[in-house]
Amino acid sequence: MTTTRREPQPRNRGASSRIAARLGAALGLAVLAAIANAQTPTPAPDVAGPWQASAFGGGWNSITAPYNYVNAAGSAQVGFGNAPAFGVSFGRDATPLVGFELSWMQTNPAQQYTTSPPTPIRTVVMNIFTLDSLWYFRRGTFQPYGVFGLGGASTGSSFGGTNLTIAVGIGVKAFLSPHIAVRADIRWDNMYGNIGHTGDPAFCDSAGCYFYRTTFYSSLPVTAGLTYAF
Repeated sequence: MTTTRREPQPRNRGASSRIAARLGAALGLAVLAAIANAQTPTPAPDVAGPWQASAFGGGWNSITAPYNYVNAAGSAQVGFGNAPAFGVSFGRDATPLVGFELSWMQTNPAQQYTTSPPTPIRTVVMNIFTLDSLWYFRRGTFQPYGVFGLGGASTGSSFGGTNLTIAVGIGVKAFLSPHIAVRADIRWDNMYGNIGHTGDPAFCDSAGCYFYRTTFYSSLPVTAGLTYAF
């Protein structure tokens, strides 16, 4: 009897990921609505108000290689290259010590073999959405803070899909006037790409399939920009 070997097919990881992303967005909007309806906190001295909008740019730096690519010729590690990044955020200081903001960042890294030098495979567009909490160490015109956030990172295609993202980091705002501040952030984004698919391929192309090497893979976005307070 002849046994036919079935090649692994691309998995549609997008449906559950889109549901999770929508639930996360709804949660974020609910949190901001609750903050908006709460009693207005006293703004930090010399700052115009508790609401803040920011625009920023910088670099998205890959730390770990998330994939093993397996085909008939063998296997190889595949990761992301470093790339420029930009984004916006909008939020509100809920108390003198804690603020919340919704953040969006986009970057265009190459998926590449981790050879020396790296060999590019394709370029993807990665959008990262997070609901961040900002924990201020001090207030006034110079405001250092810690960051903890939850959200998702999506390439909008099967080549990477949508993954849960946990962000931690530090940052600082320096107000030049009651309305305008310069801002800088360093964050460690941990992306959990193996939800419900342990041992399954993350995605496949015409020649082979990509498997997650670890449950989490990491990046280090470093950004700076401007904040408007009102």
